[in-house]
Amino acid sequence: MKKDTTKIKDALGQIEQLNIRLAALNAVSKIISSSLNFDKILSSTIDKIIDAPEVDSVRIYLLNDGGKVLNLAAHKGLSANFINKPFMRSRKPGNGLLGQTLLDGEPKVVDNTLQSIGPDVDILIEEGFQSTVYIPLTTKGASIGVMCVSSLNPDKFSSDFVEFLTVIGNHIGVAVDNANMHKNIKEAYQDLKEVQEQIVWTEKLASLGKLAATIAHEINNPLAGVLNYIRLIIKQLERNRFSHEKLEDISRYLKIMESETARCGEIVKDLLAFARRTKITMESNSIKDIINKTLNLISHDLGMKEIQLKKNIAPNLPKVKCDFKQIQQVFLNLMHNASEAMPNGGTLTVSANRAARPKSFLEVVISDTGCGIAKEDMENIFEPFFTTKEEEKGVGLGLWPFGGLRDYRQTQRHHHSGK
Repeated sequence: MKKDTTKIKDALGQIEQLNIRLAALNAVSKIISSSLNFDKILSSTIDKIIDAPEVDSVRIYLLNDGGKVLNLAAHKGLSANFINKPFMRSRKPGNGLLGQTLLDGEPKVVDNTLQSIGPDVDILIEEGFQSTVYIPLTTKGASIGVMCVSSLNPDKFSSDFVEFLTVIGNHIGVAVDNANMHKNIKEAYQDLKEVQEQIVWTEKLASLGKLAATIAHEINNPLAGVLNYIRLIIKQLERNRFSHEKLEDISRYLKIMESETARCGEIVKDLLAFARRTKITMESNSIKDIINKTLNLISHDLGMKEIQLKKNIAPNLPKVKCDFKQIQQVFLNLMHNASEAMPNGGTLTVSANRAARPKSFLEVVISDTGCGIAKEDMENIFEPFFTTKEEEKGVGLGLWPFGGLRDYRQTQRHHHSGK
């Protein structure tokens, strides 16, 4: 009867151990599938391993990017004296049981540290560990590191427990693979973002080139008027005639001069603000202000081509959170497209209203009476670098910023100019 009771207790103990291991495996799987924070994954995984009654400490080593050094990536249950020893913080593949495990990819069990030899045995004995198992960490068939699990108990680690640790090691390998994939995707996204910003900056420079001549004329006109009024005032001063009527004329001249020079200043200010290269800044901005400042940059071009401007901006429009310069760039591209589509004159209409649906949106419509977009080109208008313009007339980025709204077909119902 006593023998039967002992068997039952042993069986229950084995079942309890099995449940602990299964729970640990389940927890590690959830951690890996729900997080891309590799440090957090390693720390949480070690916590689950050290919950096992056989375990007193865990060390995880990973190969560096060059694959020439094993570095300590995470640990628990070890003294500062142990961890701070250079040999325990890093070592070369093949050096010691740890390094050998990396090279041959096979688990190694040391169940009696006192009878073992090796460069790290003395340190393990000093720490009080009597048994240690070394588990290779692999991903896609390649060794990437080693997990060391130690115990203060002299009992040998069972084959079942070594198998359990091997499965955990495979999970860590998957986590490393996921982390590397995430890192590569993040770097690729950053590279793509930088290229996109460079392309947008190139388009802005192209827009500035187009604006240069028209801005020169735009500034020259008020300056010519100011010069004429200055000459008139000088003549009045030379004749020394300051009747009441003449003083009124001079006062009027000065007011006109003030207005015209202020207009020149605003034009230059808007141009400099547009040309300035700044980081993306999401702030509350007035769509009306963005439209007006954009029209200031292109107004002379419209006048030279005898294009009439119709502006319909609803009153009391709410501000929108956006980057002022980027939205201005989009509006300027569309207005340039409209202008180039009407070389012999026409009408440019700019409207801003609350959208019918959803009501929290604003709708800005830029339309013209130009040639429009050919039906066969409609499917390509959001593609970067697609253009129907002649060479050196544009890089085809006018509607690229709207690429994410490709399925928002309302855009296609408006009459935008040809690209």
